[in-house]
Amino acid sequence: MPEQRRPATLRDVAQFAGVSVRTVSNVVNDQPYVKDATRRAVKDAIAVLGYRPNLIARNLRVGSTHTLALVLPRLSQPYFAELADDLLAAARARGYAVLIEPTDEHDSRAPEDVFAQLAMITDGIFVDPTHLSGHLDLTRLSAPVVALTSHSFGYGEAVDRVAMDDVGGARLATAHLLDGGRTRIAAVGLPPTGTSEAGATGRLRLAGYLEAHAAAGIDVSPRLMLSAEEWTPEEGYRVMERTLEAGTPVDAVFAFNDFMAMGVLHAVQAHGLRVPEDIAVVGFDDIGLSQHTSPPLSTVSPGRRRIVEAGLDMLLGRIDGSRSGDAEAAVVEAELMVRGSSAPPADPTPPAEPAA
Repeated sequence: MPEQRRPATLRDVAQFAGVSVRTVSNVVNDQPYVKDATRRAVKDAIAVLGYRPNLIARNLRVGSTHTLALVLPRLSQPYFAELADDLLAAARARGYAVLIEPTDEHDSRAPEDVFAQLAMITDGIFVDPTHLSGHLDLTRLSAPVVALTSHSFGYGEAVDRVAMDDVGGARLATAHLLDGGRTRIAAVGLPPTGTSEAGATGRLRLAGYLEAHAAAGIDVSPRLMLSAEEWTPEEGYRVMERTLEAGTPVDAVFAFNDFMAMGVLHAVQAHGLRVPEDIAVVGFDDIGLSQHTSPPLSTVSPGRRRIVEAGLDMLLGRIDGSRSGDAEAAVVEAELMVRGSSAPPADPTPPAEPAA
């Protein structure tokens, strides 16, 4: 086996270029007060020796890693994967890398330990606290935190927060179905038990659903408010299948996320019913896949990219000191994306004969 080559050091580069170690350090850190000829000699030596700076050590010396952390639930949920993608791109444009740390209710690690470790190696932390339960004080960390939620839920009122408008978005979706003549609208995604963040989000979306009915003067049957253990296509299918087999009259469904809505679509069509003619369906989140269902899924866009940009403004402001004082809270306005799954019922009246 060939002998493994020792990594080149600053001293090796200095000796090769015939300069001091301090001069090599100045070139590596792009300091302006180095002669052009000296800078070229040092860069040539770096190329020949294959020297790689110790970025961790350098960042610790200057007090910045230019790295952010994103703590979020499982990436198998498309919304969170797309959120991470948007944050990676937006942070990169501002000169930051992002460390992604998935965690959920099945994680055996203590949340306090996860956040403490991230605070040591990053400049700031984003957290979507879905599935994190119990009280977690994020104000004592050595790095600033922005929570991607509209409610504190035990994570500390002193933490900056930016989030989607869950209530307003649900109200938009439900009002759209009511305006289309639907009066038996099922809500899929109510939290069955517990007080997790996922449950809190479900309750907010239920509130918007109920507000839209109240504004239209329509009572809601308890049989149309359907709980879901998980917000997945499989659960959406199971919930809708049980409802249809029970004979519950339904002419529309508002699913609390797009993933469940896809399962609802499948169940409705598997029962020989048409979407939207027999049952209209609207989801929430506007994930990329929502445009490619059959028919394309109407949904609520939560303004994911606007959430990311607003959150970055908050977090980077705390990092560079341009923002100080009390914690801020921002809610990004939702937008309804009307597609084929929620067109109004077809008019059964045949078209009039053309005039003679």
